[in-house]
Amino acid sequence: MSSFDLPAPLASAVVSMSPSVGLRQPTDNLGPPSAATRTLVYTPDLTVAEQTIFDRLVNLSSSAVLISPTEWQAIESDIDGLITYHNLANPTLAQTVLAVKAQSRILRAILRS
Repeated sequence: MSSFDLPAPLASAVVSMSPSVGLRQPTDNLGPPSAATRTLVYTPDLTVAEQTIFDRLVNLSSSAVLISPTEWQAIESDIDGLITYHNLANPTLAQTVLAVKAQSRILRAILRS
């Protein structure tokens, strides 16, 4: 059994987006409707692939930007690349060009929402 304690609005968003990205609905959604946190229970445990999808949904739902799960998947590698770029002491020109292109893809996804 996998269980996750999430803030109520985040739990609701994850549950509502689950079918569109291929994640099964939780077995139980515990906690009174007025509670600040909800516990999502999955029986049997989430597989590795389902856990990855769940983590993506939590990241997507907790962001202030309203973008679709498909758009999030498209820019997720760009976000990781930008984090790596910002940790470089002396980036090359080619790395800078890739970072600028990644920023434009991320901004395009955000502005579409």
